[in-house]
Amino acid sequence: MTTAHAVEGPRPLHMGLPVSNGKLAMWLFLVTEIMFFTGLIGTYLVLRAAAPSWPKPSDVHLSEAIGAINTFVLICSSVTVVLAHWYLSHGEVKTSVLFIAATLALGGVFLIIKAIEYQAKFSHGILPGHVYERLDAPDGPDSLIQLSADLSETLKHVPAADVDVRVRLQKFIDELPNMGPKTAAARLKVLHEEFSERVHLPPLIERGNMWASCYFAMTGFHALHVLGGLVVFIIMLLMALGGRFGVEHADMLELTGLYWHFVDIVWIFLFPLLYLV
Repeated sequence: MTTAHAVEGPRPLHMGLPVSNGKLAMWLFLVTEIMFFTGLIGTYLVLRAAAPSWPKPSDVHLSEAIGAINTFVLICSSVTVVLAHWYLSHGEVKTSVLFIAATLALGGVFLIIKAIEYQAKFSHGILPGHVYERLDAPDGPDSLIQLSADLSETLKHVPAADVDVRVRLQKFIDELPNMGPKTAAARLKVLHEEFSERVHLPPLIERGNMWASCYFAMTGFHALHVLGGLVVFIIMLLMALGGRFGVEHADMLELTGLYWHFVDIVWIFLFPLLYLV
């Protein structure tokens, strides 16, 4: 009597990388994102290095403290998304959902703080094409004629109770046609120092338009990427509310976490470049 023994043959080989299709697609997508932000940051560095002077954070109403708070908020959100994935992969769905909600809240705080910063730029007129970089141009937003018109418009919104501000502004407007560009720039700088907290005067910032273009391009695109990540977290929370979010979505959360870490790393580059250097 013979006994048949099953002989295990060699396992078939599978072509491809040792990662899932989803993770491979995410890494390829992040490569394109790295090239995109490298182009933005590289352009900023070239423009700044070529400029003989560059605005300081205080010149453009940037607060280093607020930027540091936003950096801390994003770092905390990276921690919470890692914890969310860890708990989900270990079957603790409810705890994972709580950390996803925390990540969503931290991302929302980041965008709210960024919106407050943007509002400060809008209210002070620090926008591309709206900043007075010099006052000796023959026409356009840098001319003395345009400055006189902008100051006259500003004067209309000064409360009647601010008599000293109204008197000083009106005197400056009346004397502006007889001033040279350098004198006008010096006088406007004095008015900024004295009345910046009481009235929003037209900004006079050397290289201010170039700075504003770089600032809004880099932080604006970054904010859009943050918003995109928040949309995915909202979708996950809606799935959890409907009872359709479980351990089988661990890969989805991991891929979203990779994207979120990339967004955080981009901000870690933007923060020192814009706020500290």
